[in-house]
Amino acid sequence: MSSMKDNQDLACYFITKHSWKGKYKRIFSVGTLGITTYNPQSLEITNQWPYSEFVGIVPNVKAPGNNEFIITIKKGPKKTDTMKFSTDHRADLLTEALRFRSKFAEVTHTPKRFNAFKQHWSESRVPVILEVNQSSLDQIDPATNKILCSYDYKDMEGLILMSGDLPGGVCVAHGGFTRLHLFALDQREALIKGVMESAAAYVGISVKQRKDPVGLDQFATHRLGKYSNDEALTSYTEFMVQKISPRHSDSIRRTLCLTETCLVERDPATYNVATLKPLCDIFAIIRDQENPQKFSVEYVKGAIRTYQSTDRDALIASVLDGVRASGNRDVCVKMKFTSRGCRL
Repeated sequence: MSSMKDNQDLACYFITKHSWKGKYKRIFSVGTLGITTYNPQSLEITNQWPYSEFVGIVPNVKAPGNNEFIITIKKGPKKTDTMKFSTDHRADLLTEALRFRSKFAEVTHTPKRFNAFKQHWSESRVPVILEVNQSSLDQIDPATNKILCSYDYKDMEGLILMSGDLPGGVCVAHGGFTRLHLFALDQREALIKGVMESAAAYVGISVKQRKDPVGLDQFATHRLGKYSNDEALTSYTEFMVQKISPRHSDSIRRTLCLTETCLVERDPATYNVATLKPLCDIFAIIRDQENPQKFSVEYVKGAIRTYQSTDRDALIASVLDGVRASGNRDVCVKMKFTSRGCRL
């Protein structure tokens, strides 16, 4: 445990531990240095394993229902031990734990890589690498080998084939509102098979392929899922911002638009929609203490988007009004980022 004294909890879940002695309530934490279980009554540590002793975590597919999972840990140079748990949040817990798979004691999975093109919002096609991992389909920059985006299986609503006007095309429907991400590649069937198998084996969920293919025109019309309509895209206030993103070495200009239901980012030059997020998914707004122009928006599932604006406080006030008017009343403005590890 001394090797984990600087460990920080990143995601915590209520679970039930199943042992030969009986069943116990526990808190299961995915941390920066390893996995910890706590007694929920006293919050004392009941078990702790650094990732160097953590062999793997898998759903128990033999169990009835879909809430059991099994962890394997090292018990010496050649021995391993297993423990069984259950939770209503199994897919989330497995996904968070598998983000640290590269630090596990043993590499049990070799990701499959595919060269592909992504249909960009500017209607250009960008070369990318798609990597089928244990918990997500990752989009990788071929130039830097950095992960640009992860499409977690737990948030995948299905895979949709493109019709003949884009050979090898496949859409990933993702994010809770059927947002479509379009890729084209030679080995489409192998990619789909890899995603379905990994989602079932490592996260315990079924990712399905939709029956009806779509054409490029349909994709263009429905790219933003249920928020593709005029009501979701028509602004009632707009602000010029600089977006700070790991995808870009410098900040990029965006028009940040507030609509009835969404926060929409548009390209100032073309007014094309670059991306959008539903107001109902906003968790908090963070007002930077050092930089008077900087602020961030935290989302319920953990994503954070950061911007700079010369009109920051008026922008935050407008967004806060819009979010609360949309029915999401619990949002507030904070001065520090939320510590997700302190939430259960």
